[in-house]
Amino acid sequence: MTIDNAAAYQFLFTGDHETMLYAVLKKLNLKPGHPDYEDYFQEARVLFPDIYHAFPEDPEEKPHQFLAYAQQKLYWTLMDQRRHDFRDNSHQESGDGDTLLSGLPGDDDVLAAIGLADYRKYLLKLIGASGKTGEWHFLVGTLVDQLTVDEIAEKHQVSRNTVYRWRRLLTQRLIHHLTAEHDIF
Repeated sequence: MTIDNAAAYQFLFTGDHETMLYAVLKKLNLKPGHPDYEDYFQEARVLFPDIYHAFPEDPEEKPHQFLAYAQQKLYWTLMDQRRHDFRDNSHQESGDGDTLLSGLPGDDDVLAAIGLADYRKYLLKLIGASGKTGEWHFLVGTLVDQLTVDEIAEKHQVSRNTVYRWRRLLTQRLIHHLTAEHDIF
Protein backbone atom coordinates (compact mmCIF):
# COMPACT_ATOMS: atom_id res chain seq x y z
CA MET A 1 0.00 0.00 0.00
CA THR A 2 1.49 3.33 -1.04
CA ILE A 3 0.58 6.60 0.60
CA ASP A 4 0.04 9.62 -1.60
CA ASN A 5 2.32 12.38 -0.35
CA ALA A 6 1.02 14.98 -2.80
CA ALA A 7 -1.73 16.11 -0.39
CA ALA A 8 0.82 16.52 2.42
CA TYR A 9 3.20 18.58 0.28
CA GLN A 10 0.34 20.62 -1.14
CA PHE A 11 -0.72 21.46 2.41
CA LEU A 12 2.87 22.31 3.38
CA PHE A 13 3.42 24.66 0.46
CA THR A 14 0.08 26.48 0.65
CA GLY A 15 0.01 29.74 2.54
CA ASP A 16 2.72 30.19 5.12
CA HIS A 17 2.65 26.62 6.46
CA GLU A 18 6.28 26.07 5.45
CA THR A 19 7.38 28.68 7.98
CA MET A 20 6.66 26.04 10.61
CA LEU A 21 9.77 24.19 9.34
CA TYR A 22 11.89 27.31 9.83
CA ALA A 23 10.48 27.72 13.33
CA VAL A 24 11.48 24.15 14.22
CA LEU A 25 15.02 24.71 12.97
CA LYS A 26 15.24 27.97 14.89
CA LYS A 27 14.05 26.20 18.02
CA LEU A 28 16.82 23.63 17.45
CA ASN A 29 19.30 26.54 17.27
CA LEU A 30 20.04 25.82 13.61
CA LYS A 31 20.51 29.11 11.80
CA PRO A 32 20.97 29.45 8.00
CA GLY A 33 24.74 29.80 8.47
CA HIS A 34 25.03 26.46 10.32
CA PRO A 35 26.76 23.72 8.29
CA ASP A 36 23.91 21.25 8.90
CA TYR A 37 21.07 23.71 8.32
CA GLU A 38 20.19 22.57 4.78
CA ASP A 39 20.44 18.89 5.74
CA TYR A 40 17.99 19.25 8.61
CA PHE A 41 15.69 21.44 6.53
CA GLN A 42 15.48 18.72 3.87
CA GLU A 43 15.03 16.10 6.57
CA ALA A 44 12.07 18.09 7.94
CA ARG A 45 10.52 18.23 4.46
CA VAL A 46 10.95 14.47 4.07
CA LEU A 47 9.39 13.76 7.48
CA PHE A 48 6.39 16.01 6.92
CA PRO A 49 4.22 13.57 4.87
CA ASP A 50 4.53 10.87 7.54
CA ILE A 51 3.45 13.37 10.20
CA TYR A 52 0.61 14.54 7.95
CA HIS A 53 -0.72 10.98 7.61
CA ALA A 54 -0.19 10.15 11.31
CA PHE A 55 -2.39 13.04 12.48
CA PRO A 56 -5.52 11.44 14.01
CA GLU A 57 -7.93 13.91 12.40
CA ASP A 58 -8.11 15.60 9.02
CA PRO A 59 -5.34 18.23 8.79
CA GLU A 60 -7.35 20.21 6.24
CA GLU A 61 -10.23 20.70 8.69
CA LYS A 62 -8.06 21.64 11.68
CA PRO A 63 -4.94 23.28 10.21
CA HIS A 64 -3.91 25.16 13.38
CA GLN A 65 -4.06 22.03 15.56
CA PHE A 66 -2.22 20.05 12.89
CA LEU A 67 0.51 22.65 12.50
CA ALA A 68 1.07 22.68 16.27
CA TYR A 69 1.15 18.88 16.26
CA ALA A 70 3.51 18.76 13.26
CA GLN A 71 5.83 21.37 14.76
CA GLN A 72 6.17 19.45 18.02
CA LYS A 73 6.59 16.10 16.23
CA LEU A 74 9.26 17.54 13.90
CA TYR A 75 11.04 19.14 16.82
CA TRP A 76 11.24 15.86 18.73
CA THR A 77 12.27 13.85 15.68
CA LEU A 78 14.96 16.29 14.57
CA MET A 79 16.21 16.70 18.14
CA ASP A 80 16.64 12.93 18.39
CA GLN A 81 18.40 12.98 15.02
CA ARG A 82 20.79 15.72 16.20
CA ARG A 83 21.57 13.78 19.39
CA HIS A 84 22.22 10.65 17.36
CA ASP A 85 24.47 12.53 14.91
CA PHE A 86 26.35 14.19 17.76
CA ARG A 87 26.88 10.86 19.52
CA ASP A 88 28.14 9.28 16.29
CA ASN A 89 30.53 12.16 15.58
CA SER A 90 31.62 13.04 19.12
CA HIS A 91 34.45 10.51 19.15
CA GLN A 92 35.89 11.72 15.86
CA GLU A 93 38.78 14.13 15.73
CA SER A 94 38.18 17.23 13.66
CA GLY A 95 40.44 17.96 10.73
CA ASP A 96 41.82 16.19 7.71
CA GLY A 97 42.22 12.46 8.25
CA ASP A 98 45.43 12.23 6.21
CA THR A 99 47.04 14.96 8.27
CA LEU A 100 46.06 13.26 11.53
CA LEU A 101 47.27 9.86 10.36
CA SER A 102 50.60 11.22 9.15
CA GLY A 103 51.39 12.33 12.72
CA LEU A 104 51.17 8.76 14.02
CA PRO A 105 54.24 6.53 13.95
CA GLY A 106 54.25 3.79 11.33
CA ASP A 107 54.11 0.09 12.12
CA ASP A 108 57.79 -0.35 11.28
CA ASP A 109 58.77 2.49 13.61
CA VAL A 110 56.77 1.04 16.50
CA LEU A 111 58.10 -2.48 15.97
CA ALA A 112 61.65 -1.18 15.70
CA ALA A 113 61.27 0.84 18.89
CA ILE A 114 59.86 -2.18 20.75
CA GLY A 115 62.63 -4.45 19.44
CA LEU A 116 65.30 -1.90 20.29
CA ALA A 117 63.91 -1.41 23.79
CA ASP A 118 63.85 -5.19 24.38
CA TYR A 119 67.39 -5.53 23.05
CA ARG A 120 68.58 -2.72 25.32
CA LYS A 121 66.99 -4.39 28.34
CA TYR A 122 68.64 -7.67 27.40
CA LEU A 123 72.08 -6.04 27.09
CA LEU A 124 71.71 -4.14 30.36
CA LYS A 125 70.69 -7.32 32.16
CA LEU A 126 73.52 -9.31 30.59
CA ILE A 127 76.27 -6.81 31.41
CA GLY A 128 74.75 -5.90 34.76
CA ALA A 129 75.10 -9.51 35.87
CA SER A 130 78.64 -10.24 34.68
CA GLY A 131 80.21 -7.04 33.32
CA LYS A 132 82.82 -4.78 34.78
CA THR A 133 82.19 -1.19 35.87
CA GLY A 134 83.73 0.34 32.75
CA GLU A 135 81.62 -1.82 30.46
CA TRP A 136 78.57 -0.83 32.46
CA HIS A 137 79.44 2.88 32.17
CA PHE A 138 79.87 2.54 28.40
CA LEU A 139 76.64 0.60 27.92
CA VAL A 140 74.52 2.92 30.05
CA GLY A 141 76.16 5.98 28.51
CA THR A 142 75.43 4.89 24.95
CA LEU A 143 72.11 3.09 25.29
CA VAL A 144 70.35 4.97 28.08
CA ASP A 145 71.89 8.44 28.15
CA GLN A 146 72.69 8.58 24.40
CA LEU A 147 76.17 10.02 25.03
CA THR A 148 79.14 10.15 22.69
CA VAL A 149 82.55 8.70 23.59
CA ASP A 150 83.82 12.19 24.51
CA GLU A 151 80.83 12.83 26.78
CA ILE A 152 81.21 9.45 28.51
CA ALA A 153 84.92 10.15 29.10
CA GLU A 154 84.17 13.59 30.51
CA LYS A 155 81.33 12.29 32.71
CA HIS A 156 83.49 9.56 34.31
CA GLN A 157 86.73 11.60 34.21
CA VAL A 158 88.70 9.11 32.12
CA SER A 159 90.49 9.36 28.79
CA ARG A 160 88.85 8.59 25.46
CA ASN A 161 91.22 5.61 25.07
CA THR A 162 89.79 4.13 28.28
CA VAL A 163 86.22 4.47 26.91
CA TYR A 164 87.32 2.79 23.66
CA ARG A 165 88.85 -0.03 25.73
CA TRP A 166 85.51 -0.42 27.60
CA ARG A 167 83.77 -0.64 24.25
CA ARG A 168 86.23 -3.28 22.95
CA LEU A 169 85.88 -5.39 26.14
CA LEU A 170 82.09 -5.04 26.02
CA THR A 171 82.03 -6.12 22.39
CA GLN A 172 84.20 -9.17 23.16
CA ARG A 173 81.97 -10.11 26.10
CA LEU A 174 78.82 -9.80 23.98
CA ILE A 175 80.34 -11.86 21.17
CA HIS A 176 81.25 -14.54 23.69
CA HIS A 177 77.73 -14.59 25.25
CA LEU A 178 75.83 -14.39 21.99
CA THR A 179 77.87 -17.01 20.13
CA ALA A 180 77.84 -19.36 23.11
CA GLU A 181 74.04 -19.46 22.92
CA HIS A 182 74.09 -20.28 19.19
CA ASP A 183 76.59 -23.14 19.65
CA ILE A 184 74.09 -25.01 21.89
CA PHE A 185 71.83 -25.81 18.97
